[in-house]
Amino acid sequence: MHSTTPMRCCMVLLAAVLLSACASAPPEKPDDALSKAQYAINQAEQVVGRKSQSVPLYEAKQRLAKAHSLATEPKNYLKARRLAEEATLDARLAQSQAEARQAQAQKADLQESLETLREEIQQGGGGQ
Repeated sequence: MHSTTPMRCCMVLLAAVLLSACASAPPEKPDDALSKAQYAINQAEQVVGRKSQSVPLYEAKQRLAKAHSLATEPKNYLKARRLAEEATLDARLAQSQAEARQAQAQKADLQESLETLREEIQQGGGGQ
């Protein structure tokens, strides 16, 4: 019984050392998150337009700029990654909103065309 106690103690100590080593590993640079955010912003700009007043796109750009400034210090890597991820989400929101507006405009155009065709058919003009 006495020989297993030091063995248990060593195992517990070894486990504690391994866990603390894992916990103290420095976070990775947020380069991938920054790249994804920039890509999402570029994609959103193509749909929204560079001169459009999109609040989510503006916020995405602001968050990405802040993330870039924080990414220069290892102690800020986690915060920079979080901001870059938020920028990605903001850019995707801006893109989705712009696509929804475009779809609504197309729907309105189609409805107007259908109404014009109906009127022509009712008048008996049907293209003759």
